[in-house]
Amino acid sequence: MFSSESPVNDRKHFELLLTVARRYYLDDAKQSEIAEEIGYSRVTVSRLLAEAKRCGMVHIEISHPHERLATLEQQISSSYRIKEVRVSAASATNTESTTGKLAAELLLTHCSSRSTIAISNGRAVAATVAQLPRHHWISSCVVPILGMTGSELPFIDSPELCRNMAKRLGGNYWTLPVPLVFETELSARAMRQEPSVSRTLDLAARADAALVGVGSVKESGSSPILRKWITQNIQREVRKKHAVAHLCGHYIDAKGNHVDTTLCQRTVCLEPAQLRNIPFVVAIAYGEEKVDALHAILTGRYADALVTDEYTALALIENYNLS
Repeated sequence: MFSSESPVNDRKHFELLLTVARRYYLDDAKQSEIAEEIGYSRVTVSRLLAEAKRCGMVHIEISHPHERLATLEQQISSSYRIKEVRVSAASATNTESTTGKLAAELLLTHCSSRSTIAISNGRAVAATVAQLPRHHWISSCVVPILGMTGSELPFIDSPELCRNMAKRLGGNYWTLPVPLVFETELSARAMRQEPSVSRTLDLAARADAALVGVGSVKESGSSPILRKWITQNIQREVRKKHAVAHLCGHYIDAKGNHVDTTLCQRTVCLEPAQLRNIPFVVAIAYGEEKVDALHAILTGRYADALVTDEYTALALIENYNLS
């Protein structure tokens, strides 16, 4: 590379190459500026830069965090054959709001000023609603997928979420002012046949788009708004039937099949199979405890799009050997 016969000249040339390369690549100096500083022509500076690259002084790497996330999104999208995936960066300071913003942006790209949007409940859905930009979609409509949980956290329950989303979109909303779970199967069946309830669920089934949260049956991932109904008998039943996910009031097993439980029979909500008929369903969930649940609902084709965070996406890929 350098002549051993002229060590002094070699060293000076070596230092010149370093100076020129640092000024150009690290300081963003123009070649004409460098030429004036070192007393050479601009053409010589260009040759020195080429030599610095040729002899290995300069290593150029082009990358961006979004490229890494895009790779994860593509892996999940192609493996589950779903339309779109959005993954928030692990470096995000607030996963809830960052992921919610991605879900809000994705949902709106598939909606218009006249869209009917069906939504479930929970923290992730609430985070998405909170990130929706203001619109003046006076002909839009927000409709619930399920009844009320009567949660101590009303901002994640369906009536409040429907109101808040409609307020942000500038449109209308429907509510389902009945409990999500009834004491008996007979009471739930009777309530589903009530005109106001059946009309609301029918409108949800015919929505243009939907936003749903995904629950886990693991104790660490179970929704606090459902725990009051999940008795020990229900837990035993769910384990016996190998359910791993909770979606809009129903249980799903690892193969994506709807698991019919006594709790489901007492629930007032949209049937899981009806989600498949909605043109664009966005599922949002994140956290290690949600990985198996996400695999189940994506395998069952209940969602057309997934929004999650980087840690969950990586765990999903690694746990299920997605390529």
